[in-house]
Amino acid sequence: MPIGSSFVKAQRLFFRLTKDLAPFFYEVPRAFGAYDIFLRKLGVRDSPKAGDYAESLVELSHEIGNSKLNANELASVVEVVNLAASHREHLSHSESQDIFAPDHIGRLVHIKDLMQNDMPWLLHSGRIDTNSIHVVHPKLALETCKKMQIKSMSLHLIEVLDENVDISLCSESIKYAKINSMLQQEFFSDTVRSLASQNVLVQNICNLRAKECENIRTSFYYVSRAEGQEQTRLDVTNRINYHGPMCFIHDDTILVGNLPSGVTCEIAVAAALCDKFHIERKHIAGISAMLGSEASHMTSIKMMLGLFDDTNNAELLRGEPGQSLTATDKALIELKPLKHFKTGEIVAVRESNDSEKLVYGRVCDSIGASLSRLRVMVQEGEIKDLLSSQIYSLRGGPRGNERTQERTYESIRPALLSEKPKSETHQNIHLNLRDIGKEDVLSAVQDLLQSADLGLNDDLTAILDSNLSLKEQLAKQTEDLQLLEKKTKSLSTDVAKGFDAFLCPITREYMEDPVICCDGHTYERFAIETWLRSNSRSPKTNQPLASRELIPNHALRASIEAVMKLRDELRFLSLTDS
Repeated sequence: MPIGSSFVKAQRLFFRLTKDLAPFFYEVPRAFGAYDIFLRKLGVRDSPKAGDYAESLVELSHEIGNSKLNANELASVVEVVNLAASHREHLSHSESQDIFAPDHIGRLVHIKDLMQNDMPWLLHSGRIDTNSIHVVHPKLALETCKKMQIKSMSLHLIEVLDENVDISLCSESIKYAKINSMLQQEFFSDTVRSLASQNVLVQNICNLRAKECENIRTSFYYVSRAEGQEQTRLDVTNRINYHGPMCFIHDDTILVGNLPSGVTCEIAVAAALCDKFHIERKHIAGISAMLGSEASHMTSIKMMLGLFDDTNNAELLRGEPGQSLTATDKALIELKPLKHFKTGEIVAVRESNDSEKLVYGRVCDSIGASLSRLRVMVQEGEIKDLLSSQIYSLRGGPRGNERTQERTYESIRPALLSEKPKSETHQNIHLNLRDIGKEDVLSAVQDLLQSADLGLNDDLTAILDSNLSLKEQLAKQTEDLQLLEKKTKSLSTDVAKGFDAFLCPITREYMEDPVICCDGHTYERFAIETWLRSNSRSPKTNQPLASRELIPNHALRASIEAVMKLRDELRFLSLTDS
């Protein structure tokens, strides 16, 4: 079934009209072909616009309702959704918000009701009601989902322990002693943190304790969030053939239920940790091995089973806004507040006002010749206005045998901790940046002095503030003087253009006895009389002259005499002043 209903209707109308008008054509056309002009008159465009993709999906949704798409329809819909996503910036706000896409069983669903399937094991476990939620069809790529701003399942589905489960009755069995001992080890906590998703806050794993629980019962809720606040909860638990998890983490307790044969408690706890902290399930075996082993074997287990940070992935994300600085770049940062930063340049900034952690940023815009105000993207979708004294540039590494003085992160750490917040988040990077004021300069000087463990007392601050105020006044007067000079030059140009009217078109000199010829132009009398002795055409237009009569231009003569007198007086005054 074609997707663009508007185009389908146009086609049907075309064929119906051409059939009725068959006597006027040699044959009924089978394609657009030679009738492009006729079709354009019917309102069919050569190619669809961005809004047509969204509109076609809306119309198809109205047509099929809650029915499922067949294979051909699904393929067409996926292609149109991809086109709508690639042209999203050309869509109006209403069009971009009113788009439909297929869910995991082939129904067309509004994108606000769809979720990305970043928890596939949960969807296949049968523990959630797939009729209550809508997960994006697997044919839609993750990149398309991001462009369409489709929310993730992991951010909106939560699992909670049922109220009728009494944790106080759970006992800490001796068989969990080794697991609980390993949970208290710092290197195990560090391993879990390194594997966890960056969007998940890993709690203090050392406080977790594994206990036996006869029957674990949990429920799943879909949580609608707005600006970080929970709004509504919808129970999406599959109550048909319901069975609870084998292991579940509730607060500081790891509840382990009745395990089937072949599943050890270490595997169950490892799976629960992966679900809790959004760790890829390929690491279950490695975490399970750590939980059941001795501390002396941890290094070899981590190496054999790949339980470590992906350094290649860290290099892949190196320089992306919001990502933590790598060890290499931490050794290459330096504070250069007078540097001219380029648009698109990668820099280092503090993650937040009260944090010492440095992350990458990218310069979007800047203003100022020395001390600068810059607009920096500190993470995707977040822009901050910062002074150049708050931004750390990345110098080039040593070349050959060059020796450079290393100013590492540790050496400027005191300055990071003592900086005052001077940033403001902006959603639009095209807003005008505020000019650098004396308060910004004072703050920047204070920042630089603090980086050297120095500071300004009240007297020095007052003196510096007074000097900056005088400098601002001088800059303002200089700006006013430059504006006055610009206006004077413009006025002089206009006056010079006016003086051109005083010049004879023949001699190109100021006229003393201007006369008007029958062609309507004014000339110097002796010059036009000389011209007329040997010519019968106008010296200005080259058209034949109807008469050789000349009329004195008394008004122009008086104006010329007045201007010449004023010019002589100005010259005399300038000579007197010099």
